[in-house]
Amino acid sequence: MAHCTTVMPGWFPLEKPMACSDCNNTDKIRTTTAILLLTREDDAMVSAPLKLSRSGIEIETLPRCSGVYRFYDAQGVLLYIGKSVDIHSRVTQHLNEGRKPGRHQRLMSQVCHIDCELTAGEVGALLTENAAIKAEVPLFNRRQRRLRKLWTITLSGSKSGFLQPTAVDFAPAGTRSIDTFGLFANKHRLTTSLQNLARDHALCLRVMGLDRGTGPCFQYQLGHCDGACAGRESPESHNTRLLDQLSQQRIAAWPFNGPVLLREQTIRPTDHQPEAQFHLVDQWAWFGGFDSPQAAASALLSAAPGTFDRDAYRLIYGAIFRGRVSLMDAQRGVEIENPLLGGVTPAS
Repeated sequence: MAHCTTVMPGWFPLEKPMACSDCNNTDKIRTTTAILLLTREDDAMVSAPLKLSRSGIEIETLPRCSGVYRFYDAQGVLLYIGKSVDIHSRVTQHLNEGRKPGRHQRLMSQVCHIDCELTAGEVGALLTENAAIKAEVPLFNRRQRRLRKLWTITLSGSKSGFLQPTAVDFAPAGTRSIDTFGLFANKHRLTTSLQNLARDHALCLRVMGLDRGTGPCFQYQLGHCDGACAGRESPESHNTRLLDQLSQQRIAAWPFNGPVLLREQTIRPTDHQPEAQFHLVDQWAWFGGFDSPQAAASALLSAAPGTFDRDAYRLIYGAIFRGRVSLMDAQRGVEIENPLLGGVTPAS
């Protein structure tokens, strides 16, 4: 005899059905937990409601502010990490999406505990989520492949004034004193990328130092090169076009004299939401968010050398370029000017 499934308003069942009083099957039926949408007011309706917490402290409802949330199963295994400017609304979306068959339903059917970590704004939520996913490796987040060695492009001028790209090892740590362009898994991919760039934009591989020989190159004879190798295009014009294309993959030199604090502030914080956070950054590496400049300065004294992360770089560069944070000297605790406002297009 088929068992019926009881669905409470605002809830959805897990993979196993809840037993009803009309079922006469003598087999033992494991009564499962239905997920409480966003409140624990109706605990009497289920045997084991969803547990909600804020940084490990039990709470009654999920907050309506920015932050990071973590889904755990009944054994405490980390299933998923997400972020939102409104945790309450985002988890509601997860629950609604979990009604449909598929991967998301498999995720939500296992969730027994949601823990949230509040931030002062979206920048902090993005940086925290990015670091947490890579450090904690949740089961349902997309796995990000880590490469032991990366290659990048540097530019230097030739005797004739043309910029020439060179493939170099990308050091994940250390001082970033010059602009570099792109990150590649191996040297072959880097070279192929430059060849495709030249083909698509009529750049000359010969003046770029990537095609041996003298005089007009073969691509110029085919009409695929604008003629820098034949004196038809000036170094200034060719260099400008090359930089325009490479700028889409630009990894900027660190524009400060030392570590800085990115100060993010919310105008009307909710309960327990930090009014301001100070993100410690040096050489584009993120060292965490802190409640005060003093706490960040203290952490800086014992911080291990930072490692470059491309996703964190994009988040940090974008936040500074768009003026979403104010800047402070991390060692002196004084405000400093933003050198990126009104500058070059943000790196992608």
